[in-house]
Amino acid sequence: MSMSEYPVLIAGVGLVKGRIKNIGQAMASVCDEVKPLIEQSKAFDAMRFKEINMVIRWAEESINEPEIDPLRKSKKSLEVATTISLREGKAVENDPEQLKSLVKAELGKVLNAIEVKYGLCHIYI
Repeated sequence: MSMSEYPVLIAGVGLVKGRIKNIGQAMASVCDEVKPLIEQSKAFDAMRFKEINMVIRWAEESINEPEIDPLRKSKKSLEVATTISLREGKAVENDPEQLKSLVKAELGKVLNAIEVKYGLCHIYI
């Protein structure tokens, strides 16, 4: 049983001073958009986790490879983190569609990394 009604939860944290306007709405929108795609794909059916908790870290520089925490048997969620340059987020903060695209691109990287590590079936977002 999932801890929430969403298979993917996205949050953000700043590692440097600054904030990105409208990022919370973009993250929530992406979660809403990918929920039916993941549920229809039944991607999590064979997985030991039923939820992905993704944190986007805003930093000086982007890091291309997402970090995937080890799976803990007691939890049904997989913790992952990705790092994006704050400048990259600030550049699109006033365009809701571009901001959403930025978040989706990071989620795509995360899903690909999970596919490689755990054999999750590919999800087209």
